[in-house]
Amino acid sequence: MSKANDPRIKLHALLDSTGETIQKAVKMELAQYQMSQSQVKVMHMLAQSEEGLTPGQLSESAIRELNSITTLINRMQKKGLVTKVKKDGDQKTYVVLTDKGLDIYNNTVTERSITLIFDTLSDEEKSQLTSLLSKLQTKARNLLGLDYKPPFLQ
Repeated sequence: MSKANDPRIKLHALLDSTGETIQKAVKMELAQYQMSQSQVKVMHMLAQSEEGLTPGQLSESAIRELNSITTLINRMQKKGLVTKVKKDGDQKTYVVLTDKGLDIYNNTVTERSITLIFDTLSDEEKSQLTSLLSKLQTKARNLLGLDYKPPFLQ
């Protein structure tokens, strides 16, 4: 079978193109709020965490270099969206959403483009897509060694 006819290559191209198209729609929508997809992604992760996350945890979850996340956090802190805190007895620095950041995340920044795009799918199709993409993501993370735990820790 030629590479051009390999269904895996075609699927990857479709997945990549679809992701880029969706990202472009979201980017265009977020521009009206002077927000980036990266900022909203961090806000989403922090909104799900009651205690906040360390820059390292954000870096790992976003699959971005730590210095890139640190720069992003600092820009968000200057906008008043996040703050850095230390917890008693813990040397780590945690990033948490400020009240302003949470309000902007919950009430200002719409992601209507995502709703319009994904509402094309039925609830069952969304569930299937979630399951399939999670399976692919897990395999890719394993290939990259992102979730590796030494045998003696398992």
